[in-house]
Amino acid sequence: MTRSTRRRFVQGCAATALATPAVFAVRRAHAALPPLPNLPAADAQLLQPGDAQFATYQPAFNARTMLTPQLRAMCKTANGVGTMVDWCRSNDLPFAIRCGGHSYEGLSQSASVVIDTRLISRVSYDAKTKIATVGAGASLGDFYKVAAPHGLGFPGGSCPTVGVSGHVLGGGYGHLARPFGLACDSVLSVDLIDPQGRPVHADAQQNADLLWASRGGGGGSFGVATGYTFQLHPVGNVYVFKMTWNGVSPRRAAAVMKTWAAWAPQAPVQINSHLTITAHGGGKIDLLCGGQSIGTLTQLKRELRTLSGSPIIAAKTYMSSINYFAGSGGWTYVSAPMKGKSDYVTAPMSDTGLTALMTAVSKKSDIYVICDAYGGAIAAPAADATAFAHRKGTLFSMQYAANWTSAKDTPQRLADMREVYAAMRPYVSGAAYVNYCDLELPDYATAYWGANLARLKKIKTAFDPTNVFRHAQSIPIPVA
Repeated sequence: MTRSTRRRFVQGCAATALATPAVFAVRRAHAALPPLPNLPAADAQLLQPGDAQFATYQPAFNARTMLTPQLRAMCKTANGVGTMVDWCRSNDLPFAIRCGGHSYEGLSQSASVVIDTRLISRVSYDAKTKIATVGAGASLGDFYKVAAPHGLGFPGGSCPTVGVSGHVLGGGYGHLARPFGLACDSVLSVDLIDPQGRPVHADAQQNADLLWASRGGGGGSFGVATGYTFQLHPVGNVYVFKMTWNGVSPRRAAAVMKTWAAWAPQAPVQINSHLTITAHGGGKIDLLCGGQSIGTLTQLKRELRTLSGSPIIAAKTYMSSINYFAGSGGWTYVSAPMKGKSDYVTAPMSDTGLTALMTAVSKKSDIYVICDAYGGAIAAPAADATAFAHRKGTLFSMQYAANWTSAKDTPQRLADMREVYAAMRPYVSGAAYVNYCDLELPDYATAYWGANLARLKKIKTAFDPTNVFRHAQSIPIPVA
């Protein structure tokens, strides 16, 4: 990866990237399209290859999985989205849904039709209620620019170009997660387009099952989101911190991680941290512990002594902290080949497991691992309170990731990723994070949703019985 891309990932961007919602099918993917729907310009802009603006909207986060659609519908309104869904369904056309386009496996890509919501991006908030209204195509950066200058926080991820929809629908982890919960925990309502192209509103009073499913059930299974309301949280100045251990042996790195893993999920709720592991060269390891606290400086200094390092701590406004974790160039959309995988750790890892991780990473200069501490407000809701199942008892997530620049390196990069991932199979839970989607999972549905899968299937069957909204890892329809 480039220096700027790696810096942004290490500082936390990749730790919160997402899988955008999509719908996938293979039939008729390259057949000629039927006559296009008659949509006014106020509702959508229909773009085909060769059109002046087609290339502008084409790049996606993972260049490895990019597809060129026959039609990209840049929808501007819910009516535009509804018309496109109805047209695709009526003509039996495969289609994908895109917001930010950060899907690790390109699930927001299609060689046929893409219903793109990026132009539905208006963000507003009510100062009295601290409730934000957000278009489904907005990016996290769009959201932060409106809320943060007013001292209002949203517990979303650190990559400004990530789309709100995919992030929230899959759960959404960020540097305010331990104080305020996941991004999906702040969702008050969601507006969707149903399989018939009709608008549906879901909140605690109406269509409550759809609201439940939209809080961690992933995107692309129940409809096309067109807008949300979120509860915002007052956030004043924060402290950002980092500690590094460079060029240490795998055994020493394992000891550092053991200490971090025992501390981070149990730390005061005000403190959120991650641990990034990369190869140093020569069989050595580099470690970076970074994070943010909304608590006091005294508390943070006391807690960081546990890690036996030399922390660098800086006070920042909330908006400045967003820029800090985004890194240099973090507000610029980047497209490059990549691969990601994930694990959840639900029991303390053995010394053997920790050493196996460090040894595996030390041999692969292209692979890095980011561990995100859970606990705090993430663990407060019951496991079945939302579709997101990884609550109490989850210590931290592990994201394995690699980026590269040349397509010829893809086979080796994928092989390296599989090797590191395989080394950890005896030491992890088998659960995975839907926002780090991985097409190589043998049972993705159980890995993503665990015991909540049965309810998700029931909601899917009731709302979309003909499986209009589907993709390679959508909620499966039960087989009769």
